[in-house]
Amino acid sequence: MTTIADELHEAAMTLRDVAPQITGRLAGLADPVAAWLEAEAARVLRNGRTLTTHHALAVARAVNGTAE
Repeated sequence: MTTIADELHEAAMTLRDVAPQITGRLAGLADPVAAWLEAEAARVLRNGRTLTTHHALAVARAVNGTAE
């Protein structure tokens, strides 16, 4: 079973993998977004429940291709 923290980590890894390929105005965006997703994942793990913003989860699911 995939947890919310897993989803956030997966999206962060994906963003870091594609960061070198992003050019133009969006160049440099992937790393800060990945860091934010990792921070949200850490917060979820630290609090032992699914305490995260719905925005972080929406971004992670869009990156992971699992958006509803």
